[in-house]
Amino acid sequence: MTARVPLAALALGLLAVAAPAAAMQAEIARYHHAVRDICQTGVTPAIAAAYEQARQAVERARYGGGQDGNFWGLRTPESFWLDCFQAPSDGKS
Repeated sequence: MTARVPLAALALGLLAVAAPAAAMQAEIARYHHAVRDICQTGVTPAIAAAYEQARQAVERARYGGGQDGNFWGLRTPESFWLDCFQAPSDGKS
């Protein structure tokens, strides 16, 4: 019986870590889907909202040391939009 208690605690701990990571991946996928036509639409309120939701999900998952960390990888909508003009030959426009 005592061996089951640590296993259950370990399982709950793994679930607590995995849930924010899965939510983060889903929010990032939604954000990347939202910016797919940014060269035609510009930065819209829907894109800004998707970015904010993804940013919060990344923060909740404590991924990459946070927005000030070296491994923060979420690009702002503005940086996607600037790519439309700074690298127009890459097929985005």
